[in-house]
Amino acid sequence: MSRYLEDLQKDYQEGNLIPFIGAGLSIPFEVPSWGKLIESLTERYAIGDFEWVKKAIETDLNNHDYWGAIDMLKKYLLEEEDIQEKIVELILEKQVDVEDDSEHNYRDLSEMDFNLFLTTNYENILQKYLAFDLQPILLRDINFNTQNLFSQKRVCQLHGTISNSGSIVISKESYEELYNDKKYDDLLKLVTGNKKLIFLGFSFDDQFIRTLIEQHKDSFKGVHYILLDNPDEPTTRELRSKFGLRTIPYNTEGSTHSNEIRKILHHISQPLKKKNKEKLDDNRGSTNTSLVIGAGLKSLKKDLEGNLFYRKLKLENINPSLIRLSSVFYVAADEYIKDMNKLGMPIDVIDLILGQVFIEYMDKYANTFEEHGDSEEFLKVVHKSLEDIDFGRYDEILRKNKSNKSENRGFVHILADNEEDVWWGRERFK
Repeated sequence: MSRYLEDLQKDYQEGNLIPFIGAGLSIPFEVPSWGKLIESLTERYAIGDFEWVKKAIETDLNNHDYWGAIDMLKKYLLEEEDIQEKIVELILEKQVDVEDDSEHNYRDLSEMDFNLFLTTNYENILQKYLAFDLQPILLRDINFNTQNLFSQKRVCQLHGTISNSGSIVISKESYEELYNDKKYDDLLKLVTGNKKLIFLGFSFDDQFIRTLIEQHKDSFKGVHYILLDNPDEPTTRELRSKFGLRTIPYNTEGSTHSNEIRKILHHISQPLKKKNKEKLDDNRGSTNTSLVIGAGLKSLKKDLEGNLFYRKLKLENINPSLIRLSSVFYVAADEYIKDMNKLGMPIDVIDLILGQVFIEYMDKYANTFEEHGDSEEFLKVVHKSLEDIDFGRYDEILRKNKSNKSENRGFVHILADNEEDVWWGRERFK
């Protein structure tokens, strides 16, 4: 299980989570994926003299370049309005009823305590199972007191609905028109700024969601989660560093997506265990009797050459011995954070601490590197400044488990491993 699972459970119990539903949750209902919709339209219309268009679109689809495929459809075969109408026809034609609720997760979600749901899906299966009194609404059409957005039970569709084919966002142009609308952007920031999202039914190569988060990073600052089937380490690291998402992994080997997602949903819906509540209360003020063990000699010898922070140091030709020392600091800080999580320290507090470290880093970047342009000296100055960093009012929260000098110096490398904004010079990866 993910180290973020307890944080996810706590956020759910405190009413801080909003499910963000993707196409994967509608697969049991045989709703065509974005790629399948394009494929079906191509099969139907790329005939005769346009066989070559079919091959070009197949290439785009193989490369997950769905917008490129849509551009080909628009340029040679169909107008955008036709594509929107045909998408509605295809969904209604292919969609089936599922009698066994164990085959999908919409029933599970309906039994949980969520008010607001976001979805990029065009069909209305989610609303069918939720049975909310209020009908689904397009996020861009909201024209009421936004305080009610979180108190009333409703589904917000971000990219259109089959109830109105003209609302369907499918091309890059329609996507950019939507997200360049200031009102829409403000509403998205309102949602993500007040709540934490849990992405369900999305794949890592979903072009919509990657573009959404990458181009609207200001809207997705903070803590958000994504459930993924057996992701590898580079994927989870990229999701954390590039998109700011904490990955909750599951494994469908010998099981199904719906079963494994159900286990996670069931887990977070259970009341927090008494011992976890006590740990959280300890961190809020009472004396913490558990101590962080920290990094031992064995863990300090980890091979970290593949880590992003390590590669950033090598990019600036930092002395190998100093890179090795930085790696030791990284391990010390990483073990400290893991142990603090086990003791019940909310991830938000860790983020606040890292925020203080980031401010210190930026201060030294402006006053050391910008002035002298020496990456190695800059690194040494940052290490020195972090030895006894003052966390101010957060010191009271940490109490007996205050980080030591090595852990403090490692925090900046934890940041470098997860943030695009922490570098040791002007070089960037191509």
